Amino acid sequence: MNIEIAQQGIFEEASRHGRFLEYKIKPSAIDKELKAVLKNLIKYVSNIEDLNLNIAFGSACWDRLNPSWCPSELVDFSPLESGDLDMPATQGDIFIWLHSADAELIPVALLEIYHGMNPIADIQIDLEGIKNKQSRDLIGFVDGTANAKEDKRLPIALIPEGKLGAGGSYVITQRWQHDLEAFNNLAIGDQEKVVGRTKEEDIELEGDAMPEDSHVSRTDAEVDGVGMKIYRRSAPYMASQLTATSHGRNKKSDNGLYFLAFACEIQRFTVQLERMLGLTEDGISDKLMQYSKPKTGCYWFMPSRIDLTNLLE
Repeated sequence: MNIEIAQQGIFEEASRHGRFLEYKIKPSAIDKELKAVLKNLIKYVSNIEDLNLNIAFGSACWDRLNPSWCPSELVDFSPLESGDLDMPATQGDIFIWLHSADAELIPVALLEIYHGMNPIADIQIDLEGIKNKQSRDLIGFVDGTANAKEDKRLPIALIPEGKLGAGGSYVITQRWQHDLEAFNNLAIGDQEKVVGRTKEEDIELEGDAMPEDSHVSRTDAEVDGVGMKIYRRSAPYMASQLTATSHGRNKKSDNGLYFLAFACEIQRFTVQLERMLGLTEDGISDKLMQYSKPKTGCYWFMPSRIDLTNLLE
């Protein structure tokens, strides 16, 4: 698989500044207008060096804009529940990821996206993600450390040749809200047992030191001898809300991780999510979910460059 087949920027790991937007198409929107807006946005961003724009579609939106064919595994995200743990579904129609190594390139392009999209679609999520040089999540652990490198990423992230949507990707997005106070109250050793890696050195725990309910244990899975690997491009986010009280207005923090990952098949996502929730024979859930809760959930198809071009023509 040639990396040039995929949309530009998926594998651009130098992008540490990003904006994540999830849209729901308005009932009054006209398909021709929607395609024209997306085409103009791609043209606009292509003239800005070192800025990436990636676009993906929910199942209903893809069927609407391109009824002639659909990737075989593309479905809406379904809610999952096990005991007191759950993963909600908030399926959108269009996912836009704007990202760059240079934060100054994003604001003007973001305004262009607002200008084009707001008349035809409603924003479900609009988050700014910023990664530090070590790619550490707000809980202090490195995120995405198990990602494959260079060309080894391609068969993990891209639909293989010979299948509908080849060169594109199945995508999952979830907003995970952290309880940082509760997690940071744990001793470092206990934090490491929750995650399954050392905090400072970023070394995976081994043998008896690795708990069965650690995040690493629950997401490291095989099906029929095939590793359910995914390619992560997540980013931490920090937001706040002002809420009215009888004593005035209080600021409520919303800190967490915008989970963004790519895969060659939807199964790789579903296997990991079910293992995290304990929806497996062993019934073991991911202990990290005691300190971080998913608030949204969507599946998307991010077409290859040529398929995206053909869609919008």
